[in-house]
Amino acid sequence: MNDRSESGGPSSELQGKVKWFNVEKGYGFVTPEDGSQDVFLHISALKQAGLQDAPEGATIHCEVGQGRKGVQVLRVIQMDTTTATPRAQKPRRPYPPRPAQG
Repeated sequence: MNDRSESGGPSSELQGKVKWFNVEKGYGFVTPEDGSQDVFLHISALKQAGLQDAPEGATIHCEVGQGRKGVQVLRVIQMDTTTATPRAQKPRRPYPPRPAQG
């Protein structure tokens, strides 16, 4: 079987880690575990897999192929978010000190 990307070129499977992903912009990049060049990840590939986000450091198994601007994720096969780096949360404002009762 010879899989083809959307542009008609060959596609292949890849394992890697999410380098970064910006939900507001709708894209990010995956670093392949074989050390090859980073791969573009668009929100549409995530949504197709029923996902909304790709946290930094998450392990991803995906199908990649030639996109309009280079190699990109065509389909997310599996994502393991247990390897992801926890996102920094906005610091909470501390409650004011309680008055001393006595």
